[in-house]
Amino acid sequence: MTETDSFTVVSAMNPHDALTVRSATTHATYQLVEYTDESTRDALAPLRPGESVRLSLSRVGRRGNVWRVDTASHRVHPEAVRTESQAGT
Repeated sequence: MTETDSFTVVSAMNPHDALTVRSATTHATYQLVEYTDESTRDALAPLRPGESVRLSLSRVGRRGNVWRVDTASHRVHPEAVRTESQAGT
């Protein structure tokens, strides 16, 4: 995955810096375990379940559902996520 998509936080960042999100367009769930840099991780750390953000992800390794955040954009208003989700169905 290289394009940017809207994601909704499923579970907040844990003590190991892992964050679980769901794509607003495909509804797939992603386990985020690596971040481009500390500022990207810090920007995502305060997000809580139900909040949304635009992310660009890449797979970490060859196995499992673990992903790296390449870019993180501003938080997305929940109404915008619903609109994108409905357009993708």
